[in-house]
Amino acid sequence: MHSFFIKKKSSVVAILTVFFLAQPFSYAQSEPSIKSAGADLANFPNSAFTLPQGQAYVEVSPVNYSGSNASSPSQYSAGYLLRYGLFDDLELRLMSSGITVVDDAQKTTGMSAQTFDFKWHLIDADEESNLPAVGLEFALQTNLASRAFQGGTNPSLSLNFDQRLPYEIDFEYNLGFVSQQTELGQSQYQLALSWAFQREIVTDVAVFVNGYTNTANGLTTSAIGGGAQWVPIERLALFANVSGGVTKTTPSIYSLVGFAVAF
Repeated sequence: MHSFFIKKKSSVVAILTVFFLAQPFSYAQSEPSIKSAGADLANFPNSAFTLPQGQAYVEVSPVNYSGSNASSPSQYSAGYLLRYGLFDDLELRLMSSGITVVDDAQKTTGMSAQTFDFKWHLIDADEESNLPAVGLEFALQTNLASRAFQGGTNPSLSLNFDQRLPYEIDFEYNLGFVSQQTELGQSQYQLALSWAFQREIVTDVAVFVNGYTNTANGLTTSAIGGGAQWVPIERLALFANVSGGVTKTTPSIYSLVGFAVAF
């Protein structure tokens, strides 16, 4: 097991090195800002916006807890999301739940699967016509994980929307599908919806309510909750999110505390 972790650590380091090596060869046209696209880990949906070319975000959630549900024990993880602007409207992303500890009899511990992701900003919002900004996101979960957390190769696809509502409320929502492999090794596709309403209450401090629903073959996971985000300086965001499951197959509670840094 120890040698396996060394190999996995080396693989992850190699991936991260390749991910960021391209940055010196691209030059961002503006000063990095965590506000330009916003932190995607803060709430459930991802935004329609991408990073400017040559800029990067590192988003980390060192405190990430999911309570038990009808069929699964609780677990703790320390996840991350790495983002890089290949072009102004195309973003390369690498994400994982990171080191994960499951509260089962074996106290299963290991590295969760690495997911490669592209996000494409399609159109800007048209506030006069009340039309949202739109993005398209494609992700591929891989078997780059500890053996206990290998779940096959699973694609997902999402349309991401951002819209400004009256009273300066930002409405963010995603609609698409996610997939996972069953115990028989067959792919199962789920309709996926996530949403968030967010409003800045004082300068650089915003609160939000958010939720998600994934459903397929009569099995539904769904949660609703809320949180807050603070941007103390131009390149840093701090955020927290707490939600509760509303079905028996959803974790009873989900909590996340994290930060995002712009480069």
